Amino acid sequence: MMSNLKDDYAKLLDYLENQRKTSEGYALKRRKPSEVKKEQVAEATKKLLESSQIHSYVPPGTSNKIKKSKGFNVKKFEEMMRSKLIDDYKRMQTYERPYISVGELYTCMRQTYYSRSHYSIDLANQFKFAWLYMFQRVGDELHAVVQDVYNFSEKEKTIVSEKFKTKGRLDGIREGFLYEIKSVDPDKFEYVVDRNHFLQANVYAHILNTEYGYKIHTVVILYVFRNLRKIVPFDLPIDPPLAESLLSRAPILRNALDKKMIPDPIGSDVSQCQWCSYKKYCEKDKCNEVIQPFNRKKKQVKKKIETTIPKKEEKVVEPPKKKGAFLL
Repeated sequence: MMSNLKDDYAKLLDYLENQRKTSEGYALKRRKPSEVKKEQVAEATKKLLESSQIHSYVPPGTSNKIKKSKGFNVKKFEEMMRSKLIDDYKRMQTYERPYISVGELYTCMRQTYYSRSHYSIDLANQFKFAWLYMFQRVGDELHAVVQDVYNFSEKEKTIVSEKFKTKGRLDGIREGFLYEIKSVDPDKFEYVVDRNHFLQANVYAHILNTEYGYKIHTVVILYVFRNLRKIVPFDLPIDPPLAESLLSRAPILRNALDKKMIPDPIGSDVSQCQWCSYKKYCEKDKCNEVIQPFNRKKKQVKKKIETTIPKKEEKVVEPPKKKGAFLL
């Protein structure tokens, strides 16, 4: 009797074990209702889009080719932006500017002299790229966004160096950091700091440290992409001797303007000369110590030729000796 019970109990355990394995296998194979529903919806949506061809839809009266709009004149818009740039330039020319701007310290001094002395130029050619106005407006808005969001202790601060009679306006300060914000084209950005951007911020920091009692130790150049997708910051230590050398140009320029003496093209480079509207004046005006960049190669080539070609030796012709005379 006992043996029969043991056999029945063993069979029961085997049965239960088989049922457990079967149920587990089914659970592994079985998918959740939500997963099945998602796949069904995705497949149905795909078929619906393919049948409707919504992406290839063209409204009545239009075609895939871009036609000239009757409602908006792009060329006229460019002319209007160019007029804005010219008006801004003319308005600035009417201002009394007793101080030299920081931006004028690291650009061509002679160009600044011509501009401040109101030399005549072709303004339409000067502002040929009308979209510069759009870039400036976008840049202003990007500045405002960063300044509003980031916790600067000071922003849009105007600083004046009475020692060098120089003036500028920085974007932001926070603790020992000075910030300059620049908007850039992401397709052309090379992930390096523009030298002029550092020179500008470095001079600001030096003026604050030497004349305002600040303790700026680092300048931060923020490059904000115009596609609004990225900001690239660069931390750079300040360079006081470099800032001092640039500030020393301010009295030279001020003296040249006061005495109406055309200065040498100090701070110029080939890239500035290439598009300079005052080049025709610069070509005629003489230089004392600093030669125009577009003439430097010519001078160097001429000097090299003179040093490589030996001068012809001139034959020295001795005068004929006089015959001796005897006194009788």
